[in-house]
Amino acid sequence: MPYTIIKPKDHDEWLAERRKGIGSSDAGTIMGVSPFSTPLRLWRQRMGLDEPVKETASMRNGHYLEPAVAEFFAHETGSVIDYSSEGDWIAADNDRPYLRVSPDRLFWPEGAQHDPKNWLILEIKSTSKLVDPDNLPLYWVCQVQYQMGVMGIPMAAIAWITSEPRLSMNYAWVRFNPNFFKTLTDAIDHFWNNNLQKGIMPDPVDEDDMSLRWPHSEDGKLIPATADDISNCREYNALLKDKEELESRISMLASAIKGRIGDGEALIAPDEETGKSVTIARFKSINETVFDEERFHQEKPEEYLKYVSTYFDKATFKDEDKANWKAYTTTKKGARRFSVLLK
Repeated sequence: MPYTIIKPKDHDEWLAERRKGIGSSDAGTIMGVSPFSTPLRLWRQRMGLDEPVKETASMRNGHYLEPAVAEFFAHETGSVIDYSSEGDWIAADNDRPYLRVSPDRLFWPEGAQHDPKNWLILEIKSTSKLVDPDNLPLYWVCQVQYQMGVMGIPMAAIAWITSEPRLSMNYAWVRFNPNFFKTLTDAIDHFWNNNLQKGIMPDPVDEDDMSLRWPHSEDGKLIPATADDISNCREYNALLKDKEELESRISMLASAIKGRIGDGEALIAPDEETGKSVTIARFKSINETVFDEERFHQEKPEEYLKYVSTYFDKATFKDEDKANWKAYTTTKKGARRFSVLLK
């Protein structure tokens, strides 16, 4: 598909350009597979009814870690990252300019000529969950399928860093699927042309959506129950009772395990196959590294400004100016994190 590269002058302009279409991070939401949002909630944000999602600490940390994950991927696969593809840019479809994607990186696979016609897409993720490379989250797949389809690229890679049960990196390849892309863009077309352009609210899909769709009740309005309604109400109460019993049991077991660990950080036991000691449960204090950006800015403004474009590039600063990073960073024990690793 022919497309046009848009290179905004700054991050704010890039955000404004993104609002002129549907970005790849919204693809999974529109397909109904995002664990973070729904078509209705996305529609409300785009219509200005709700505030946009604010950047969280996890999002910022993911951004800081992107260069490290990209370097890991390049080292593991022999690929060459096209560093000119870093930063804020958009590829917009020429026929449907509301189809807009911004891959994290473009790269050349090992042995390929460094020519744009040989580009492949690299999408970078940060997650606290274990991810099976053979069973990737569907919202990740939607994102890269959308990117490949708009840019006419036959393959993408997704590389990720995960913190559980220990810090690790991994990657997986994803081939372009034209049938999936057609299904995806049909849904995006409908969302753009009907829901956004005509203001038609998408159907609610979960409990939170129901409250957004009908925020107030109409006094005196009574709805006759069907047989399904009666069955649903009975099953709801039965499951609620089961849930309360399960939560009580889970809380009791967690207390027992934490009590055994006490001021230690883990329980260990011999592995059934190897006999070696392995961790079966962890209740460990997580070290928090805090960089005092405000004090560094005040005391060393010239050094600070070297790493500012649209924001302070903490990842590059940490890598290049280790002395100042150490001088303005403190490490302290944070909250304890509990996890049971025994299957």
